[in-house]
Amino acid sequence: MSVTGKLACAPQIGDYHIIADMLIERCLNYKTMRCPPMTKRTLEIGARHSPDMICTPFKTTLGNFIEAAEQGANVFIMPGVGCRLGFYDILQKQILDDLGYECEMIALFEYIPTVKRLYTSLSAINPDLTKEDFDTVFATIARITLDMDKLADFIRRNRAFEINKGEYEKYYRAYLDEVTSAENAAAAESIGAAYKEKIESVAINKPNNPIRIGMIGEIAAVVEPFMNCYMEKWLSNHGVEIIRVGDLSTMAVAIFTVDEQVKNSGGYVDYNIGSTANDAIANAYKMAQSGIDGIIHIKPSSCSPEITAMSILQNISRDHDVPFMYMTYDTETSEAGVHTRLEAFIDMITMKRGLQI
Repeated sequence: MSVTGKLACAPQIGDYHIIADMLIERCLNYKTMRCPPMTKRTLEIGARHSPDMICTPFKTTLGNFIEAAEQGANVFIMPGVGCRLGFYDILQKQILDDLGYECEMIALFEYIPTVKRLYTSLSAINPDLTKEDFDTVFATIARITLDMDKLADFIRRNRAFEINKGEYEKYYRAYLDEVTSAENAAAAESIGAAYKEKIESVAINKPNNPIRIGMIGEIAAVVEPFMNCYMEKWLSNHGVEIIRVGDLSTMAVAIFTVDEQVKNSGGYVDYNIGSTANDAIANAYKMAQSGIDGIIHIKPSSCSPEITAMSILQNISRDHDVPFMYMTYDTETSEAGVHTRLEAFIDMITMKRGLQI
């Protein structure tokens, strides 16, 4: 039974809302709703009520919450980890209060991104939540997150070459619909294995040496299609194999392995820049060594760690002769403009390949 009057909503970052929904429904017994689909209005209304120089994810999440509040949501979920993200809940709660929305803001971690902290936060809200029940829920959503990311990675590497267009998307959406009913990690793993078999059986016509482009950067801008103007779909429609490292699985690891990322950066950085910027540099270095055709660095406006990373990425580009494209997103970013730049980037890669033959 859900708690009467509680309607919870997590910010839209790709398909990860299903993870947050399962956590809140099963640990707090709150009813959940998905944010309305993100549109230009979402960003505009969020920007209108945000501090001038704040980063774009603040504006989009605030816009998410305002539009959800308009539809009755009164509990908002924030992860509370990363860079300035750790302070979003405090300021956004004040803004929502000032706008007249009576709401509750749940910061899942409050700056300490551990499983223990997550249980502490949720059990403080729901004293009836046992550690055993929490462990079952957490194991289930952890399994789903890993499988989601693995399936999505396989798809983006091959979607450009599927013979029956839309088949990958059909199976992936069916997987997301079905896996939310999994009661435990074993059931989730079974569902994931079944859809892995289906997805890997999709017929493709993949050339021996397709154009391969890597995507790195700030997780919200990399993962959320609206924020990057549906870049993955556009690249797939133009015959590109996509190698992307920014997802929830890699971010969860990156938070705890900064020293390892510094070590794997090829000497380009020797300290923690912040957020997942070290992870972006380490993966860019790895991609450059692999012979990738090009790398797209994606960041929201005013993202300090990724701005710092850009100067280092330029050195990797020069030293390994790998073209980089730097994409920054905010309220004025247009889909047509982004796609025009992508087209030029692919043309440049194609010409570069021709000169090397």
